[in-house]
Amino acid sequence: MGDIKKQIEEIYKKEDFLAFLKELTFDFRENPNEWENKTIDLYIEAMLSWLEDYSSSEFNDIDWNGINYSTMAKILYMGKIYE
Repeated sequence: MGDIKKQIEEIYKKEDFLAFLKELTFDFRENPNEWENKTIDLYIEAMLSWLEDYSSSEFNDIDWNGINYSTMAKILYMGKIYE
């Protein structure tokens, strides 16, 4: 996936995010051994743990009030039911 930190920092619009998701999917298919969490339940649990830990970390650099949580929840939920 190249320089993932740089790639994430350059996501400014929907098309950038879509490209990132495609690349993430490709990376999982091509490099499954590099992924710590290989099932959806483990992946979601890891996101939850990271969110809890990082948001209270001294290294936290995210404006948590600037995130549209409802939209994020909808995106994650639709991944469950959309064909």
